[in-house]
Amino acid sequence: MSLVTPRRLGVAVAALLLLATTGCQVTLVARIQADADGTGEVQAGIGLDDGALAELGDPVTELRLDDLRQAGWSVAGPAKEQDGLTWVRLAHRFESAAEATRLAAQLGPPFRDLALTRKRTFLKSKTALTGLVDMSEGVAAFSDPGLQEALAGVDLGPVTDESLRVRLEASLHGRTRTWAPKVGEQVRVEAAAEVWNRRPVAAAVAALVFAVTGLVVFAATRH
Repeated sequence: MSLVTPRRLGVAVAALLLLATTGCQVTLVARIQADADGTGEVQAGIGLDDGALAELGDPVTELRLDDLRQAGWSVAGPAKEQDGLTWVRLAHRFESAAEATRLAAQLGPPFRDLALTRKRTFLKSKTALTGLVDMSEGVAAFSDPGLQEALAGVDLGPVTDESLRVRLEASLHGRTRTWAPKVGEQVRVEAAAEVWNRRPVAAAVAALVFAVTGLVVFAATRH
């Protein structure tokens, strides 16, 4: 069973989260970290309890982790962590807000229309993240057309907040916000952070100090 392509991680997520309908616990987290210089990292993590792991099989094979590495994603795991879940964690660096937006689109549902923007003036830089985390339709929100066709007629079990957990984190210039909608909910993502541009500000302060010092010296020589 092949679940993922390097272009769209969301296909794998859609299939994995169907495990939540069997009573297994599946946790999906995504994180967008943007630094003041416009670079940063998009991260994703899939956590499986023992039941989900048994249903999935070998994550290295089923998630095509080697393909993801070739596509530029760094891969850690699968490894069992302190919370008792087995995690596969992915990360991809970006050099601009536009690149971050393209990478975020690869996450697929329930992360929708995530867009990172950056505006820079002489004195300040502002970074903003907008989009949706849409759990309003439960597992159905994750399915692409091909998966929906394959599951036609399949009797899916109930999905609960315990079996399916989703979280998005945004760390913009070191300020972090988190969204964790429950099954049946949709939350709008809106976060922004602003910082002073150190070099222009330092240069402006130095120029001001120089000018003031010059005026003081000039005034002193007049007496």
